[in-house]
Amino acid sequence: MPSSRALRASILLIGLLFFGAHAFSLLFERTSVPDVLLLILVGIAAGPLLGLVSPEDFGGIGDVMSSIALVVILFEGGMTLNLATLGATIRRAFPLFLATFLGTAGLVAAAGMLSLGLPPLSAVIFGCVLGSISPAVVLPLARCLGLSKASNDILVVETSLTDVFSIILVFSLVSAPAGGGLEVGKMIGAMLSALVFAAAIGLAASFLWLKMLDFVRRFPNTMLSTLAFLFIVYGFTEFLGFSGAIASLAFGLGIANKPFAFLSRLGSRLDSRLDSPLATVSEAEMAFFNEMIFLLKTFFFVYLGISIRFAGLGSVGLGLGLTAALYCLRLLAVWSRPEAGFLKRDATFVSIMAPKGLASAVLAGLPLKAGLEGAQAMRDAAYMVIFFSIVATSLLVFLIKRGVLEGFYGRVLRRFPEAEAAAPGPAAGTAEAAAPDAAG
Repeated sequence: MPSSRALRASILLIGLLFFGAHAFSLLFERTSVPDVLLLILVGIAAGPLLGLVSPEDFGGIGDVMSSIALVVILFEGGMTLNLATLGATIRRAFPLFLATFLGTAGLVAAAGMLSLGLPPLSAVIFGCVLGSISPAVVLPLARCLGLSKASNDILVVETSLTDVFSIILVFSLVSAPAGGGLEVGKMIGAMLSALVFAAAIGLAASFLWLKMLDFVRRFPNTMLSTLAFLFIVYGFTEFLGFSGAIASLAFGLGIANKPFAFLSRLGSRLDSRLDSPLATVSEAEMAFFNEMIFLLKTFFFVYLGISIRFAGLGSVGLGLGLTAALYCLRLLAVWSRPEAGFLKRDATFVSIMAPKGLASAVLAGLPLKAGLEGAQAMRDAAYMVIFFSIVATSLLVFLIKRGVLEGFYGRVLRRFPEAEAAAPGPAAGTAEAAAPDAAG
């Protein structure tokens, strides 16, 4: 149980944060200082620096609320995806994901062996822990920066994939010593099943919910019902051993796009009792979702700051070095993908979207619980990379928006176009044809 002092401080902090978060958002719009960084610094000040609160004061509620924040943010990301362009989005996002994830895992694993003296298995786990790109950091920031819908869609898909692959690989590798070895085929099968079956569950659940929604609305106080059903979908998918994150993304995709409307038409032909139209999420419900996302995002980043631990100059130095190397790697991954179709401005911001988040923080603790060699040093270094990567993204956003790094990124990413190529139209030909008529 938290102490009365910690409880009072926590309640006071929650009240102040509600107003502070709005002030930080306004400050971001006017000064380009991301609200993400400011919220994390509030958490660091309240936790590691002043000792007012700690992750233990929240008990299991902290992890639960952080998971809820991730689920709701992914659901909202799925709602913004257009099914007609999803195929192209996956084709453009997957190579970028693969280059970033594999490059990050390899680079961090090598640094773990050379700097921390980790054995090969622990080093690979260290690399997979930091392979994730936090959707809870990237997606709100991308919306605030006004990236194009195509670029935002790529980031939604890419960050979801990094989370899934990181979680499955780390769990599989941590359990390998106890299981007597690592079965690569089984691990690949687990990743594929987590993706495919979770997406199928999410889409099926969205069809079921849209069929039920008009009936549910007959009851009072149902504004939260869609989010409640989303949590059921997430929990059910995780219970089956698949990815709840992907199911949440697919649920939002199905809610927004209704790719199964033909099933309703088929049902009406088979049985008139099945002839019920698919409901639509109202504007009032979407406004409520956005308010919930704002509040959950606020909690997420403050809790992340409270959870960060500073453990010696060695970890700080390694964290700084790894963060710098990972952002160079990210820039190289974007630079090598001109066929992704980014405009130069979007490519610039996508190239700095490599922050780590709560998924990496949670995964960093698993090797320590499993008693793996070098697990303590691995966790301390991971916390540093999480903190410095979010600081780096925030600082780079500020500098790019102020034009300080515009020349550098303009030269590096000169292969990307400044603007969309203008489609040929009849205007010129029409004007030329009209001129003789006017003269005549």
